[in-house]
Amino acid sequence: MNLRRLQIVVTALAAVVALLASGLLAVAAYRIATNHVRRETERIAERQLAQALVALQRGEKPKDNPSWYVRADGSTEAYSESSADPPFRSMLQAVTGKDANATTEASDTFARGSQRYFALIRPVAANAGLLTVVDLGYEDDRRSSLRARLTGAVLLLTAASAAAAWFVGARALDPARRALVERRGFLADAAHEMRTPLAVIQASASQALSRPRSSEEYVRSLAEIRAAAERASTGVNELLDLARLESGQAIPRLAPLRLDLLAEEVAASTRVDGCEVIADAGPPVVVDADMALLRQAVDNVVRNAARRAPRVRIESRIDGRDGILTVLDDGPGFDPAALPHVFDRFKRGDSRGEVGLGLALVQAILAAHGGAASAENRPEGGAAVTLRVPLSRAALA
Repeated sequence: MNLRRLQIVVTALAAVVALLASGLLAVAAYRIATNHVRRETERIAERQLAQALVALQRGEKPKDNPSWYVRADGSTEAYSESSADPPFRSMLQAVTGKDANATTEASDTFARGSQRYFALIRPVAANAGLLTVVDLGYEDDRRSSLRARLTGAVLLLTAASAAAAWFVGARALDPARRALVERRGFLADAAHEMRTPLAVIQASASQALSRPRSSEEYVRSLAEIRAAAERASTGVNELLDLARLESGQAIPRLAPLRLDLLAEEVAASTRVDGCEVIADAGPPVVVDADMALLRQAVDNVVRNAARRAPRVRIESRIDGRDGILTVLDDGPGFDPAALPHVFDRFKRGDSRGEVGLGLALVQAILAAHGGAASAENRPEGGAAVTLRVPLSRAALA
């Protein structure tokens, strides 16, 4: 199951759970609200009966609300005009039955056409009762409005839950997505890094084996194969180092390190035909760094410059709370269009550069140290690559 499908399944499950939970709550709320509305209807009916009884006791006819005087023989006396036709006999029997002196009230709901009514009857004499009705149109409207509001609330809550689940699921799956992207990138980078050396090895071996050759030709072919194998080995090692740094698996072992002495060491050990590498004497610059990693970064930058220029100079200095090491060359400089991307994987700074991981690895090493790398073209010609590393805490004390 891919991550997008997993996110969709999680969102759907969250929506279903939210729908069920909110639906149950809505049903409970609807029942409570409708019971409340029915109690209001009953109170209205009781108030109408009370008013009618008071009027009868005064010897008056209660004309302010729909009420009837109901007798056991089926005769009724209407005290006000109403379109309702209550079930008089069944309701009277419900409150009197065989006991002519019963005092229990009875209620019922009935319909006449499309209209519904609530009827309440109270015994007032032997086999006689006073009945009133309440139009349920208002109650039906309240129920319909309540159903619509609760349905809307359930749908809104379900949609909000689904949206929240989608957002939270996306955030939760981000590390997995990044891991997949990094894995795909690693495989693509590995294939890219190995393609050219393997092609050279295959072509040199095929050419050497195509016909009998002299020992000099075999030596030349083996030299090409060895050079291609070394390039492949270097690329794979750089790729693995970059992957470990970017994934956080390679944690620098920090210790005080003199940047100025590191610059002198790299300058003395770099041998590139046709290029002079020197390190300017500078003040002591002490940083907290991993010796092996930082040396690899400086060496990559210096060798990258030496392939382009006849002269490379390394400077070290202090800038605020950072130690600065700058590699300057008098070569052609970086292609202005490629300059913003020289630290990306498999980007070249000009037509003479190699397509590899050297500067990308430099940036990753500096980032692991809490620093950064930058590149620019010098106004007088050539390029400058600056490595910035935080100074040692002891140096700042």
